Amino acid sequence: MKTMILEPGKYYHIYNRARNGDPLFANDESFKFFLRLYRTHIMPVADTYAYCLLKDHLHILLRIKENVSGSVYKPFAVLFNAYTSGYNRRNGKEGRLFQFKLKRIEIRKEPYFLEMVRYINQNARKHQAAEDFCNYRFSSFRATVTLNESMICKDELIRQFGGRENLVRNLGTEVVEKNVKMFLLED
Repeated sequence: MKTMILEPGKYYHIYNRARNGDPLFANDESFKFFLRLYRTHIMPVADTYAYCLLKDHLHILLRIKENVSGSVYKPFAVLFNAYTSGYNRRNGKEGRLFQFKLKRIEIRKEPYFLEMVRYINQNARKHQAAEDFCNYRFSSFRATVTLNESMICKDELIRQFGGRENLVRNLGTEVVEKNVKMFLLED
């Protein structure tokens, strides 16, 4: 699929992986560090609908906010560069950490969006990062189903899934991978 710039008001599946099969996240502190940087640099320019951070790759589903001006690419570059710098410093490494500068695919149709929400929330199960994806600490599942405030745009998800109960039920519904094949990092 052709790579495109990030445009206000559009939905994207953002993904990246570590270079050379190295770990992208060395420990729990690495995951938390990435999420802190994400909140600082990406949340001001994008609404987040799903994420999953795994040992060697990550997936994020977001929409660039309408009122964003200037380069929307820059906050992502700052995020990935700041994370790489901190990761390398903490782990005695040098050089690039991420395989790509920024991989993204625009999500244009609602059925793909809904399927990607499920796919990303269940990604820990696919990669056997947790026995139960619902309990995986570095995905958006718990942040989505909690009644507390979180970094996930739950109100829009509840609307798109037709209610809170439908959202929670659908997050656990098995993903039909052929429906999302063109949006996956693993192919």
